[in-house]
Amino acid sequence: MTVIEAAPPAAHPFSVHIPEKHVPLSTPEFYAEVMARLRLWTPLPVEKILETLHQVLESPAPPPDRELVHVHWKLRSWHERLSTIATADQHFPPPADVLRLVHAGRAIGDEPIGDGTQALGPVRRLASTLSDLLDEIARTQGLRVEDEDDEGQN
Repeated sequence: MTVIEAAPPAAHPFSVHIPEKHVPLSTPEFYAEVMARLRLWTPLPVEKILETLHQVLESPAPPPDRELVHVHWKLRSWHERLSTIATADQHFPPPADVLRLVHAGRAIGDEPIGDGTQALGPVRRLASTLSDLLDEIARTQGLRVEDEDDEGQN
């Protein structure tokens, strides 16, 4: 099996780069652009992220080899979204440990994973980095992530 055969059928929107054009503020074109972006926005699927992290890091049965490329792709796209959230505010730069997680995740995500059992190591390293980044963003940005412990106390 090759990487191309196991890849998802369509490119993820975050994997396609579209250069931005400059639109002057307070123009109808600017507000139309903002509205178009808001319509395309989807919330961060925190529950899916946690399920995937559990499957990769804690489950006694990790994802099968044929699914690892797709899992790696999902982890990379979620890491990119979380990195954007972590570094978005230029007035309050993120702490050094968050920047370290952002750069480490990008470096791990850019490594070729191959196919077969040797792919599980890089996928687990990326999942671990993503988990740490999610925890840091939840702590610093106020992102609410419900655990099983929280549900029992309500």
